[in-house]
Amino acid sequence: MVEMAKMIVALAIISALAGLAIGAAYDKTAEKISEQEKSAKASALKAVFPQGAAIDTIIPVIPVKSGGGLLPEKYWTAMAKDALVGYAFEMSGRGYASDDIKFIVGVDREGKILGMTVLSHNETPGLGSRVNEVASTRYVWYPVGESGQAKPWFTEQFEGLSSLKPIGINKVAGEWHGLDEPKRAELRGKNEVTAITGSTISTRAFTNSISRDIAGYVKELSK
Repeated sequence: MVEMAKMIVALAIISALAGLAIGAAYDKTAEKISEQEKSAKASALKAVFPQGAAIDTIIPVIPVKSGGGLLPEKYWTAMAKDALVGYAFEMSGRGYASDDIKFIVGVDREGKILGMTVLSHNETPGLGSRVNEVASTRYVWYPVGESGQAKPWFTEQFEGLSSLKPIGINKVAGEWHGLDEPKRAELRGKNEVTAITGSTISTRAFTNSISRDIAGYVKELSK
């Protein structure tokens, strides 16, 4: 009984020390993680607006309910030469891996998409994870991500489309990065994007979120 009591006390002390160590590690890293997230979001906002635009954070005092949709709790505006360029909204959509894909979309005052940046996802490697893939010019038979050299092809294809009407998913044209300009122009004319091969669900996470929410936001802000 004495030996068992000693073991229980020892385990309790070890558990307490481990808990203190984990808590201390969290305290040290939480601030750094928060700063990294803020930096990533600031970079994402710059990427969805024209270069040099002045970006402001807007937090509505009272949510607006008229016109078919609420304004989000927070959104961003961009100004250039004292003129309103557009708005940016943080969006999320349910991907194949059950977790939400989080992304930022910038639109002009008429709802045309200016740019899009993915903030986070947990999609399947090689399939839905390709939302951040940059098409390679080095290997013509398969696009390989080359960070920093160009925009991800998946999000780039949304630029110029209207957020005020449904965005279609074209499953037969092939992936956008492999299409010539006439084919891309045809897709833009139909307000369509191409699906990631084998990952239509991940693609739909973006189109559904935009069609569901942004049209209502833009209509509210244009009043």
